Amino acid sequence: MGADAEIFLFDYERYRDKVVPALTELLRTGTVVPWLGDVFESATPIGEYGYDVTWPRLAAQLHERPVDLARHRTWLGSDLRYVGEQRPQRSLGHQLSCPPAGCPEGEWCRLHLDGEPHAVEELNALHEALVALHCLGPAQFLGRSVTPDFYLPVLDSQGVAAEDPLRSLLTALATRGAALGYQFGVTEGTHGWLDLPETAELAVRLDRLDLPRYEPTLAAMSDHAKRGGFTAGEWRETSLSFVRTMATIAAGEGRAVLWGNDVSPRTWRETLGAVTSP
Repeated sequence: MGADAEIFLFDYERYRDKVVPALTELLRTGTVVPWLGDVFESATPIGEYGYDVTWPRLAAQLHERPVDLARHRTWLGSDLRYVGEQRPQRSLGHQLSCPPAGCPEGEWCRLHLDGEPHAVEELNALHEALVALHCLGPAQFLGRSVTPDFYLPVLDSQGVAAEDPLRSLLTALATRGAALGYQFGVTEGTHGWLDLPETAELAVRLDRLDLPRYEPTLAAMSDHAKRGGFTAGEWRETSLSFVRTMATIAAGEGRAVLWGNDVSPRTWRETLGAVTSP
């Protein structure tokens, strides 16, 4: 059991320009834009709960009862990130949803803890599928079932102050997916992402730490990972160096980074085979 934690090169601009508008339109009106309809139609039929059935059904339900995202602006950002004041807590069986006491949509909200759990799961799976298919590039393994909190001992031992922006950037990689991103397991799903300026800042701030050094390329990082024989402490520092390297590569290519556990573009391409061409 467990989930592979990975950091991906992330096309944030494509996410903002393509994925976010399609999901926002779906939530607000139940409208399925043409390219999203192609995704629905390409899903492998596997019975009553296949995505070829559940996603069109979700759209039909949203057409009858849309969710006004503008009314949730206090906890859902313009790129569908979680921006609530409280750090989200996960438990087996659900991801964080909107606050029950303050939700303007009440029990009808598709992101509500008291709503139909399958509807939330279908929506979050759709978000992951679209991100995986259209926005993710190469990835680097970071550990089994770890989250960005895995690095807190490194930050503490190297004297990173509590108010240092580095801590906030790592927190963003852990929590921005709490509304749309976390899946129905212990650590699975999209934990969070950064935009382009934040990714560049992450690279610079991590480069100041005493972490393993090698050429900042995918190949060199892969070779370093293959060395093996790491102690627990060495692996923690090595894993954080991989975050630094991926952020460095992304910043140089005009991309961002995304943290996902068991987020597999390959699996989604197999599930949605008709939309795999670039």
